[in-house]
Amino acid sequence: MLFFIQNYQGMEFFVVALSYILVVVFSLSMHEFAHAFVAYKCGDSTPKMEGRVTLNPLKHIDPIGIICCALFGFGWANPVKINSTQFRNIKKGTIWTSISGVLMNIILAFLGYGLFLLTLLIRSNSYLVIFVQQLCYFLFLINLSLAVFNILPIYPLDGFKVVEATTKYNNKYVQFMYRYGNLVLVLLLVFFDGILYNFINLISYPIIWFWNLIF
Repeated sequence: MLFFIQNYQGMEFFVVALSYILVVVFSLSMHEFAHAFVAYKCGDSTPKMEGRVTLNPLKHIDPIGIICCALFGFGWANPVKINSTQFRNIKKGTIWTSISGVLMNIILAFLGYGLFLLTLLIRSNSYLVIFVQQLCYFLFLINLSLAVFNILPIYPLDGFKVVEATTKYNNKYVQFMYRYGNLVLVLLLVFFDGILYNFINLISYPIIWFWNLIF
């Protein structure tokens, strides 16, 4: 959120910062809710027993993760505990549970950009309109970023869990990621963030094209 300092001042800074934080909390909560809901539907009662099959953000957010996301653009929520042995079909249950958070983020990003274009039709510069516009835009941008980030096949991200579920348990890549995945993730964020940014832009094109066509 530090980049806001360069672009906004006074009340506008507060309005934009508030919209950003609200979307971060909402998006991370919906991501984890999706994991919990799908896992429960696939047969695992663990998320239900721990109260995670809920839209209440207080059950999902991690205070430190939210602060890091607000300040540095990278954060996390409280991960949903899954017992894959309870799935009716372990492989399918693991895959669907793993990608459910990403799918939720893609849906929210898709809706967010459409709502953002709608807000641009409002001819007003009031702080309320700015708040709503930024809320919708961040709904698009943050969820798209979360989707791209979490689909990466790096431990402990969702993409890795899909790879793990579809390969042999002694797969060398999986074993490597268990040992060095966190390090790979840090290096990616520190030295190759530009690649992630370009990939996010690439994924955004179909959504932007669709809504621009509609409007």
